[in-house]
Amino acid sequence: MRKITAIFFAILSLTSCSTVQDNERQTNIDSIFDKMELQGVDIQKPLLYGFYFYDQDQSKLEKLKDELLKDKYKLVRLEKAEDQEFVLHVEKVEIHSRASLLERENQLEQLSKTFQVASYDGWDVGNPDPTKPLVSKDDGFEKSLVNKSAAELYKMANDLYNSKSHNEAVVVFQKCIESNYKLDTCYYKQGVSYLGLGQAKVGIEKFEAALKINPKYVKACFNIGATCYDNEEYQKSIDYYQKAAKLDPKDDRVYYGIAAAQFVLGHLKAAEENCQIALKLNPGNENAKALLGDMKKE
Repeated sequence: MRKITAIFFAILSLTSCSTVQDNERQTNIDSIFDKMELQGVDIQKPLLYGFYFYDQDQSKLEKLKDELLKDKYKLVRLEKAEDQEFVLHVEKVEIHSRASLLERENQLEQLSKTFQVASYDGWDVGNPDPTKPLVSKDDGFEKSLVNKSAAELYKMANDLYNSKSHNEAVVVFQKCIESNYKLDTCYYKQGVSYLGLGQAKVGIEKFEAALKINPKYVKACFNIGATCYDNEEYQKSIDYYQKAAKLDPKDDRVYYGIAAAQFVLGHLKAAEENCQIALKLNPGNENAKALLGDMKKE
């Protein structure tokens, strides 16, 4: 994909089968609409939809542009892009359902063929007011949390978590925590979301909070071990990986994690022993194999 949407990537696959293409487009539309709704965007209101076309022949795009302008689209740009191609980007404020957007995509695909343009390349969506973001906490997201039960907030938080909408997931998991709802899981997943935001220190704090509530939360131990390793806190990494090993002694990844940190600290014999344990549990652990290879070079 050669462009970035207002929030998401619109990923479209060219195929000779229109039914397959429709299915792919519908899946993409559903995914993005799901995320917008979770983030508090009212998709029943007018939004700014942008559409993209590519061709190596600028004159074809000029003709297509003129046709689209007749239909009240606004020109954003027509210029040389990458790979010697030109890009035509037009936009229009519209209200779309999932079905109507699929219909619009198919119409634009057909129009591009009529003008012999090489490719219709998808869409993006934004706020009709270009000075404002599409997702606004004041206008939509925070309001969407009001009057929800703890169970509803937890489901919403998990949906955001699964879609990797980290900022929003952090907020909704916090609401669940304030309601004392499934605290260990909420702290853990909030920690993962903080990692996704690049806030490792806060992520570790949330994992530690989960462990205070549930000392047997093996995933929290594992993630602290992995995060501390990335932060070059190697002894702390070993300590938490070892806690994870006691809770789940059959997880080969834990022993590799211990070995990796020991290797950095120069504890080569112990690192080799833990690599061997990892490979005994899982002969296909490529990381452990590679680490053993590195140790032979030492």
